[in-house]
Amino acid sequence: MSEIGTEALAVGALSRSTGVTVRTLHHWDAIGLLVPSERTSAGHRRYTDADVRRLYRIVALRGLGMGLDAIAAVLGGDHDVKATVRHHLAALDQRIEATRALRDRVAGLLDAFDALGEPSTAAFIETIEVMTVYEQYYTPEQLAELEERRRQLGPEGMEQAQRDWATLIDEVREEHRRRTDPGDPRMQELARRWQALVEQFTGGNPEIAASLKRMYEDQGVERASRGMIDPELSEYVQRAMQAR
Repeated sequence: MSEIGTEALAVGALSRSTGVTVRTLHHWDAIGLLVPSERTSAGHRRYTDADVRRLYRIVALRGLGMGLDAIAAVLGGDHDVKATVRHHLAALDQRIEATRALRDRVAGLLDAFDALGEPSTAAFIETIEVMTVYEQYYTPEQLAELEERRRQLGPEGMEQAQRDWATLIDEVREEHRRRTDPGDPRMQELARRWQALVEQFTGGNPEIAASLKRMYEDQGVERASRGMIDPELSEYVQRAMQAR
């Protein structure tokens, strides 16, 4: 995603950055849930850093199962984001076993706040976008499975996986620059490592793999990979996979 500055965002730009539709943003403005702090002389909505933070709270609480009326009531009080999530966690603890997966998401969100400290506006926007996109393509059961795998890897394992991906992408990009044939042994070894990292993410679950494939097809390679892979590099890897 491109860098987000401190200048107020137009509704279209905010929608593109976060994945929240313009229609939804208009609706939330109409009901007073997310009213933009600024408007142009022509009446166009402009969203400030504070508005983006409020949008993050709304999206996070929606993801935790709260309705718009309940979210408005919670945000109407003098609560920061972390306190809001902790309050909802306490309420979820009183529910039956069917809500346990939802409770784990709340706990994970609190952990994320501990790790991030006070995130930038760009970090809020990127987090909203990831939450929105993932919930479009993965079922609640798949998201729970992915979260469990993340917990099993732990922070160090997740960081290592990210380093492994970055290193592998750089190596593939270098072979592509050299015009190495996809069937060459060097590229075949890189393709094997690529497949292994994909399977580490999916856990070998074909349904998660299908959801991942659909997300890349719909969102495009660059957007789905957070800018790490371009279409040309992706096509090169696919040819190496086919050569295997």
